[in-house]
Amino acid sequence: MTLHTVNVPENLYRRLQQQASIERRSVDDLVQQTLSRQLPPAVLVEDDLPPSLRAEMLAMEHLSDAALWSLARSALSPEQLAEMERLRQLAEKRSLTPDERIRQQDLLREYDETILRRAHAAMLLMSRGYDLSDPKLLQQT
Repeated sequence: MTLHTVNVPENLYRRLQQQASIERRSVDDLVQQTLSRQLPPAVLVEDDLPPSLRAEMLAMEHLSDAALWSLARSALSPEQLAEMERLRQLAEKRSLTPDERIRQQDLLREYDETILRRAHAAMLLMSRGYDLSDPKLLQQT
């Protein structure tokens, strides 16, 4: 672990010492825990995502709350969902043609990416202090 020095006013350091003493632990532990609780979560963007999606998710951190709400409520279009269902039903009856299989895979990829965007936007909104415990908040409007 790399160590860094942070300058804090004397009165703040005394408060940290007092709190650490009350909790029977070191000032270092108290500061580390306090900072980790107060800072927004690190952007958890997997390295194995396609580069364009990874860049998009990293950039989401800089979006406005309104833009994040929009992403958190996004979904595939009704037409895309209907096409996914049609292809699913076809696949139950017969083997899909190569073009149908490619289209199904494309739609599933779009669906997965939409879910990732929604989840990441929701995580960022929570880190900004929004309470998302009511599922209705994330329903499309």
